[in-house]
Formats: sequence, C-alpha cells, structure tokens
Amino acid sequence: MFTSEKGVVEEWLSEFKTLPETSLPNYATNLKEKSSLVSSLYKVIQEPQSELLEPVCHQLFEFYRSGEEQLLRFTLQFLPELIWCYLAVSASRNVHSSGCIEALLLGVYNLVFFFFTNNL
Repeated sequence: MFTSEKGVVEEWLSEFKTLPETSLPNYATNLKEKSSLVSSLYKVIQEPQSELLEPVCHQLFEFYRSGEEQLLRFTLQFLPELIWCYLAVSASRNVHSSGCIEALLLGVYNLVFFFFTNNL
C-alpha cells in the first residue's frame, strides 16, 4: 500500500471519531463520493497483515450499527471482499490475521438476525 493511500485511510479513521452525531447524515452522503477512500479500503482489506485492517473493520462495524442507512450501505459494499479475504486466510490456516474480519462479519450477522427476529 502506498503512503498516500495509507494517509487517506488514516484520515478517514480519525475524522469519524470527532464527528458530532448531528453531522452523520451529511457525512454519510458525502462518503460515497470519495472514490479514493473506497479503493484504499479495498487494498487494506486485501492485505491481511496490514496494521490498518483492525481499525478499518472496527469502523465499518460502527458504521453498520449506527442506524444511518448510507453508512450501512457503505459497509455493505465491502462484505463480498471481506468474506473472500476471510475464506482465503482461513484456507491458508493463518487464522491469526483474520480475527478482526471474523468479528466484523459475525457482528453484522448478529445485527441482521436481531433485526429480523425483533421485527417479526
């Protein structure tokens, strides 16, 4: 990963932490327009040894559980790649580097299951 891509991801990680909750809808709408961020996040996900993978997975989970529809959709676009990387890492028996991906996938599954069981 290039330094510029790493900088884009690090900036994204830090800007959400300082965001007031009232700004979430506007932030979420603008997020989908950041194509350099999306491509940089895909590169982080594809590198299981990246030091940014754990904070990225954590932030994607925070987006998913925020209740903001645009943030939820932002997270969902990465699920196929996350599943693919999780399966690839699991097949290589390098389970240590897949823990944060596994936690994110399990968390998303649990939230979906909880939502559907409570809305029946």
